[in-house]
Amino acid sequence: MLKQNRFPYGIGVVLWIVLCLWQVNSVQAQDSEIGFWVGSGTYIGDLNPNNNLMQTRPAGGILYRYTFNPYVAVKGTASYAFLQHADSISSNPFPLMRNLSFKTGVIEVSGQVELNFRKFIAGHKKHYFTPYITAGIGLFHFSPKATLNDETFSLRTLGTEGQFNSDFTGRKPYKSIQVAIPVGVGIKYWMRKEWSFFVEVGYRSTSTDYLDDVSSEYIDPFLIGGANSTTGLLSDRSGEVNPEPLGVEGKQRGDSTNNDGYLLLNIGLTYTIFNRKCIQ
Repeated sequence: MLKQNRFPYGIGVVLWIVLCLWQVNSVQAQDSEIGFWVGSGTYIGDLNPNNNLMQTRPAGGILYRYTFNPYVAVKGTASYAFLQHADSISSNPFPLMRNLSFKTGVIEVSGQVELNFRKFIAGHKKHYFTPYITAGIGLFHFSPKATLNDETFSLRTLGTEGQFNSDFTGRKPYKSIQVAIPVGVGIKYWMRKEWSFFVEVGYRSTSTDYLDDVSSEYIDPFLIGGANSTTGLLSDRSGEVNPEPLGVEGKQRGDSTNNDGYLLLNIGLTYTIFNRKCIQ
């Protein structure tokens, strides 16, 4: 079954939330917070089409949040996540034969809008917690790598799908900085004095299908330096686990119908550095 690209839907969510923000006219309480979070990152893409969580890895970040009123806030975030996956842990025959893998660090900055389901005012004994939804737009940097014969290589600079022979393949090198659309849900809870606690899970739709350096079809090994070159060996690793290599020109290597993404789980604390309440 072909997967659909969710990236345009993420943009629609962002526009909807921005519209909601403009429709809020009353300012009842304002505060500024700084905070940090720790958690996990999980890659979703061609090497993990079933959203397996086995390769979840550490992540963390910092944030600044400005609350317009008890229902609407905006925040800026900076985060780092380590993502990886390997066909070797799959239970499906094709990935096991394909035998590809990757790892990458992801550095993300984003701006997001939060909409609270309940009235939330830090320091208020009645309005001290709320579920919320969040969405926005961001940029992230990535650089997929793989290890061959105990040496680690940058896959983007090799062009494993013929990106550096675009006259023949029609594929151009992908950029290491791409757009992400974060969409998530969470709960925030005022604990005491200036401290609040939050838990959030968010998915990042991205503008690239090369987070894992896998997207479309195998190409003629001649266009990437030959089957025994470094690029050739990293493009088709099926020969490491099969009697015959899988990488025949034109055969499916990835699924180009859907961009990659990643999931972040955040558990964090914020500290209120400025608070001006207009209601009690």
